[in-house]
Amino acid sequence: MSAPTGSYPGAYPITEPLPVLAARPTLRATFASLTVPNFRWYTGALAASSAGGWLARIATDWLMVELTGNVALISLVVTFQLLPPMLLAPWGGVVGDRFSARRTVIAVQLLLVGAFLALAIPAVLGTASVGLIILTSLLVGISAAFEGPSRAVFVVEVVGTRGLANAMGLNAAVQQCAGIIGAAVAGIAIAGLGAGWAMIIGAVGPVIGVIGLLLIRRDRLHPAIKVRAQRGQIREAIRYVRRKNDIGASLLLITVLALFGLTGSVLFGWAARDEFDLGSAGYSLFQAMAALGAFIGSLLAARRRRLRMRDNALLLAVSGAIWAVTGFAPTPALFIVAMVAALITRLMFMVANDSLTQLSTNGAIRARVVSLYMMCATGAQALGAVLTGWSVDALGGQTTFLITGLVPLAVAGSIAVAATIGLRRQRGPRPPHTPRVLAVD
Repeated sequence: MSAPTGSYPGAYPITEPLPVLAARPTLRATFASLTVPNFRWYTGALAASSAGGWLARIATDWLMVELTGNVALISLVVTFQLLPPMLLAPWGGVVGDRFSARRTVIAVQLLLVGAFLALAIPAVLGTASVGLIILTSLLVGISAAFEGPSRAVFVVEVVGTRGLANAMGLNAAVQQCAGIIGAAVAGIAIAGLGAGWAMIIGAVGPVIGVIGLLLIRRDRLHPAIKVRAQRGQIREAIRYVRRKNDIGASLLLITVLALFGLTGSVLFGWAARDEFDLGSAGYSLFQAMAALGAFIGSLLAARRRRLRMRDNALLLAVSGAIWAVTGFAPTPALFIVAMVAALITRLMFMVANDSLTQLSTNGAIRARVVSLYMMCATGAQALGAVLTGWSVDALGGQTTFLITGLVPLAVAGSIAVAATIGLRRQRGPRPPHTPRVLAVD
């Protein structure tokens, strides 16, 4: 590690090389991180918390529809869940770099339980209101603002940097699998018990998650660098990102996707109610199938041989192209097929893009860089949710699908072209009469 140049020990050292495999990993190697006992506890905790969170959030979305009769107002729920990460994520990053990551995650999980119950009990009693939904959504967003950066640090503490890319792919797969379960249970619980009881069931998930985190053995963790409290640590992270071209490009790509492509809840609501007349059962089905596509994409991401900006951008471009035509599917079955295909490539991009960002970052500043990543993603998604809700009302669902697919396609395609040109310039011209050799990288 190089000599310190910033405000914390070992600031700005050369980061470790990005992992490159000589061959695609075997199926068994795809799950390599699960050989770490602490990661198994972590994964179980994440699965429980994610399933409960999906269930409660879907119930919240549908409660808004039941109270107002306006499916576009789901975008209001999404917006207020995303506002706190957009505004508070940098401070969440500072907390993640200064304090115990496990304790921070446990604290925000307990806050999440309180937020779900604060809405669930009035919903059961028939006294829930739009204002209470918004307040609960804000609490959910606050928990996300502080949980995300600390989770990023804690995963590295559990598996180390060498296992990070594989662990992130498996984490994403676990979250999406949990989403399938959460969405399926949500459809049954909402239809049979009502949105309030569905949220109470969902609150059990984070409680189980906290128990799982408490069972992780601290003596087997990889200690993370903790920084001293000083002024200017958020500005320090911004300067760091400006020096790293790949991180800057990753932030641009996730911002574009979040602005135009991460507002599926609004479009699923339109498809379920207005396009195919399937009601809450259809909405939960679409959410579950989206999670299935994301689950498959996450597993494929864990099998990636290498991380490269050009490949990431191409994945987003392909996803955008498929998403653009999804809204024109004439039947629910074809709609699901196109949606799943778009989500597979989208999650492959998202896991790879996140992994590339974290592995290009110094460990002592990782939480703050992740917080900037979150701020770009959530800020764009909050604005995108409002724009998508307006677009569905003003232009229709099909036109909205088209716009939210074509814009990421255009931006990602441009970055892929630029990255390809940059790679060719780095390699330089090939000597004349030299046969082309495919290097294993």
